[in-house]
Amino acid sequence: MQRNLSGRYLSAGTAAAILALVIGVAPASAADKLMDVEGYPTLVRKPVEIWSDGTRLAGDVFYPKATAEGEKLPAIVLCHGWGGTKAHLNRGIAPRFAAAGYLVLAFDYRGWGESDARLVVHGEMPKPDADGFVTVKAQAIRELVDPLDQQEDIDAAISFVEGEPHADPSRIGIWGSSFGGGHVIWRAAHDRRVKAVAAQVGAMDQRNGLVTSPGGLEAVHANRVRRARGELAPVPIGDDKPEGLTGSPYYERFARFSPVEDAHLITAPTIIIDAKQEHYFDIREHGERVYRILSGRVPVEYHAWDITHYAIYSGEWLDKAMAAEIDFFDRHLK
Repeated sequence: MQRNLSGRYLSAGTAAAILALVIGVAPASAADKLMDVEGYPTLVRKPVEIWSDGTRLAGDVFYPKATAEGEKLPAIVLCHGWGGTKAHLNRGIAPRFAAAGYLVLAFDYRGWGESDARLVVHGEMPKPDADGFVTVKAQAIRELVDPLDQQEDIDAAISFVEGEPHADPSRIGIWGSSFGGGHVIWRAAHDRRVKAVAAQVGAMDQRNGLVTSPGGLEAVHANRVRRARGELAPVPIGDDKPEGLTGSPYYERFARFSPVEDAHLITAPTIIIDAKQEHYFDIREHGERVYRILSGRVPVEYHAWDITHYAIYSGEWLDKAMAAEIDFFDRHLK
């Protein structure tokens, strides 16, 4: 692994691509290959690479095979929840949106699924060589739940979609579920490229929502001070997390991420779907609160169904959610 003067790391694939350009040979790329989608014969899937603040993210673009050359489709960027990956979205969610006439991007956050990891250097930084490169020992940070880094990745995903040949950059929607449900609310509040937003079973306030840090906010701030002084590990891999969830929560970042506080900035039409039997948080302070904030400001609809948090991912409730969300996007993106 090598690092240049800007502090960005080059993966082996990137180094190979640079070498290929130097010697005049075009590098092969999985992103050039269109693939069939199992169970959806009318669709194609295109593996893609997205660059987010120097880290390579893995993604998949779906769209109808019948899309004509030069045709522009409304686009939807999918933001999965805590511990999710694009593999989950690719099975029953991304293809359904694409079959409804959308260009859809599913991707893995940095350090998750097929995406590259963020790297933390250990030991002294050596002096760069004449080309600005250094060889270092670095830790690959994987499965860290960091809402601020993930927002960088969502930003990059939307930018990537803007450049897709079949995407209409003036008609981009975002969809998020659970932890991603909060992500899309924050993104819509701060990104005017977003023209429609769908949030389901979303945690809208990470300060007092999906998880609660041991010791509360005072302990979180104390750890932030200690981490800045080198008294704690550079990132909190292995910290306590809610039972049944995968990944290490970055509580110090959670304390700075409260989508509900910025919801009043949203100008795009919004749909929110909550679970009345939600066990991670009180929906009155999350999805329902965002709905109250948006009511009278923008077109907004709110659904609270008598289900548990995870029921929305399968069976009749998945069907019902997809139908409501496709109808919503049809009305606001088509």
